[in-house]
Amino acid sequence: MQKQELFAFAAAQEGAAIDFPFEGDFETAVFRHADTRKWFAIWLSVPRRHFAACEEAAREARAGAGAEDAAGGKREAAREAGAEFCCNVKCPPDLILLLAGRERGVYPAYHMNRRHWVTLRLGECADETVRQLVRLSFTLTARQTKKR
Repeated sequence: MQKQELFAFAAAQEGAAIDFPFEGDFETAVFRHADTRKWFAIWLSVPRRHFAACEEAAREARAGAGAEDAAGGKREAAREAGAEFCCNVKCPPDLILLLAGRERGVYPAYHMNRRHWVTLRLGECADETVRQLVRLSFTLTARQTKKR
Protein backbone atom coordinates (compact mmCIF):
# COMPACT_ATOMS: atom_id res chain seq x y z
CA MET A 1 0.00 0.00 0.00
CA GLN A 2 1.20 3.49 -0.80
CA LYS A 3 0.72 6.69 1.19
CA GLN A 4 -2.05 7.95 -1.12
CA GLU A 5 -4.00 4.69 -0.73
CA LEU A 6 -3.69 4.83 3.06
CA PHE A 7 -4.90 8.44 3.17
CA ALA A 8 -7.82 7.67 0.85
CA PHE A 9 -8.80 4.57 2.83
CA ALA A 10 -8.60 6.34 6.20
CA ALA A 11 -10.53 9.36 4.89
CA ALA A 12 -13.24 7.03 3.57
CA GLN A 13 -14.12 5.89 7.11
CA GLU A 14 -17.45 7.49 7.99
CA GLY A 15 -16.82 10.62 10.06
CA ALA A 16 -13.03 10.61 9.58
CA ALA A 17 -10.93 13.73 9.17
CA ILE A 18 -7.26 14.19 8.34
CA ASP A 19 -5.26 17.18 9.51
CA PHE A 20 -1.72 18.39 10.02
CA PRO A 21 -1.79 19.70 13.62
CA PHE A 22 1.90 20.36 14.18
CA GLU A 23 2.97 23.90 13.37
CA GLY A 24 5.38 24.04 10.46
CA ASP A 25 5.11 20.27 9.85
CA PHE A 26 3.10 19.53 6.73
CA GLU A 27 4.12 15.87 6.52
CA THR A 28 2.93 14.42 9.84
CA ALA A 29 -0.79 13.75 9.47
CA VAL A 30 -3.30 12.82 12.15
CA PHE A 31 -6.38 10.77 11.27
CA ARG A 32 -9.24 11.65 13.63
CA HIS A 33 -12.91 11.20 14.30
CA ALA A 34 -14.45 14.46 13.12
CA ASP A 35 -16.95 14.56 16.00
CA THR A 36 -14.67 13.82 18.97
CA ARG A 37 -11.32 14.80 17.39
CA LYS A 38 -9.92 11.56 18.85
CA TRP A 39 -6.99 10.08 16.92
CA PHE A 40 -7.27 6.68 15.28
CA ALA A 41 -4.02 6.85 13.29
CA ILE A 42 -1.01 9.03 12.66
CA TRP A 43 1.33 9.23 9.67
CA LEU A 44 4.79 10.09 11.02
CA SER A 45 8.50 9.83 10.41
CA VAL A 46 10.11 6.88 12.17
CA PRO A 47 13.90 6.42 12.48
CA ARG A 48 15.04 3.24 10.75
CA ARG A 49 17.02 2.32 13.86
CA HIS A 50 13.66 1.71 15.60
CA PHE A 51 12.92 -1.15 13.20
CA ALA A 52 16.43 -2.58 13.47
CA ALA A 53 16.16 -2.61 17.28
CA CYS A 54 12.70 -4.24 17.15
CA GLU A 55 13.87 -6.90 14.70
CA GLU A 56 16.93 -7.63 16.82
CA ALA A 57 14.81 -8.01 19.96
CA ALA A 58 12.45 -10.36 18.13
CA ARG A 59 15.37 -12.43 16.83
CA GLU A 60 16.83 -12.68 20.34
CA ALA A 61 13.50 -13.74 21.78
CA ARG A 62 12.98 -16.42 19.12
CA ALA A 63 16.53 -17.77 19.17
CA GLY A 64 17.61 -17.12 22.75
CA ALA A 65 20.56 -15.20 21.31
CA GLY A 66 23.73 -14.64 23.32
CA ALA A 67 25.52 -11.39 24.10
CA GLU A 68 27.58 -11.49 20.91
CA ASP A 69 24.43 -11.56 18.73
CA ALA A 70 22.91 -8.66 20.66
CA ALA A 71 26.06 -6.54 20.34
CA GLY A 72 26.22 -7.23 16.61
CA GLY A 73 22.60 -6.15 16.21
CA LYS A 74 23.23 -2.90 18.07
CA ARG A 75 26.17 -2.07 15.82
CA GLU A 76 24.03 -2.84 12.76
CA ALA A 77 21.21 -0.60 14.05
CA ALA A 78 23.63 2.26 14.70
CA ARG A 79 24.91 2.07 11.13
CA GLU A 80 21.44 2.24 9.61
CA ALA A 81 20.66 5.94 9.20
CA GLY A 82 17.65 7.94 8.10
CA ALA A 83 13.95 7.67 8.63
CA GLU A 84 10.81 6.70 6.78
CA PHE A 85 7.15 7.54 7.08
CA CYS A 86 4.90 4.93 8.68
CA CYS A 87 1.44 4.70 10.18
CA ASN A 88 0.65 4.16 13.86
CA VAL A 89 -2.76 2.70 14.75
CA LYS A 90 -4.47 1.80 18.00
CA CYS A 91 -4.78 -1.92 18.66
CA PRO A 92 -5.94 -4.16 21.54
CA PRO A 93 -3.01 -5.23 23.74
CA ASP A 94 -3.71 -8.95 23.16
CA LEU A 95 -3.56 -8.47 19.41
CA ILE A 96 -0.34 -6.45 19.66
CA LEU A 97 1.30 -9.41 21.39
CA LEU A 98 0.26 -11.63 18.47
CA LEU A 99 1.25 -9.23 15.68
CA ALA A 100 4.31 -7.21 16.68
CA GLY A 101 7.44 -9.07 15.72
CA ARG A 102 5.51 -11.90 14.05
CA GLU A 103 3.45 -10.24 11.33
CA ARG A 104 5.58 -8.75 8.57
CA GLY A 105 5.63 -4.95 8.75
CA VAL A 106 3.98 -4.64 12.19
CA TYR A 107 6.17 -3.27 15.00
CA PRO A 108 5.78 -1.97 18.53
CA ALA A 109 4.68 1.64 18.19
CA TYR A 110 7.22 4.36 17.73
CA HIS A 111 6.64 7.44 19.92
CA MET A 112 3.28 6.16 21.21
CA ASN A 113 2.11 3.90 24.03
CA ARG A 114 3.35 0.47 22.90
CA ARG A 115 0.72 -1.28 24.96
CA HIS A 116 -2.06 0.20 22.81
CA TRP A 117 -0.49 1.20 19.48
CA VAL A 118 1.52 -0.45 16.68
CA THR A 119 3.57 0.95 13.81
CA LEU A 120 2.78 -0.27 10.30
CA ARG A 121 5.56 -0.12 7.73
CA LEU A 122 3.55 0.26 4.52
CA GLY A 123 6.03 -1.17 2.04
CA GLU A 124 6.43 -4.26 4.17
CA CYS A 125 2.99 -4.82 5.72
CA ALA A 126 0.31 -6.58 3.65
CA ASP A 127 -2.31 -4.17 2.28
CA GLU A 128 -5.18 -6.14 3.80
CA THR A 129 -3.47 -6.10 7.21
CA VAL A 130 -3.18 -2.31 6.98
CA ARG A 131 -6.86 -1.98 6.04
CA GLN A 132 -7.99 -4.29 8.86
CA LEU A 133 -5.88 -2.53 11.49
CA VAL A 134 -6.98 0.96 10.37
CA ARG A 135 -10.64 -0.17 10.54
CA LEU A 136 -10.05 -1.73 13.95
CA SER A 137 -8.34 1.41 15.26
CA PHE A 138 -11.20 3.54 13.94
CA THR A 139 -13.69 1.32 15.78
CA LEU A 140 -11.68 1.23 19.02
CA THR A 141 -11.46 5.01 19.17
CA ALA A 142 -15.07 5.75 18.16
CA ARG A 143 -17.47 7.41 20.56
CA GLN A 144 -18.88 4.77 22.86
CA THR A 145 -22.64 4.62 23.29
CA LYS A 146 -23.85 4.23 26.84
CA LYS A 147 -25.79 1.09 27.70
CA ARG A 148 -28.92 1.53 29.79
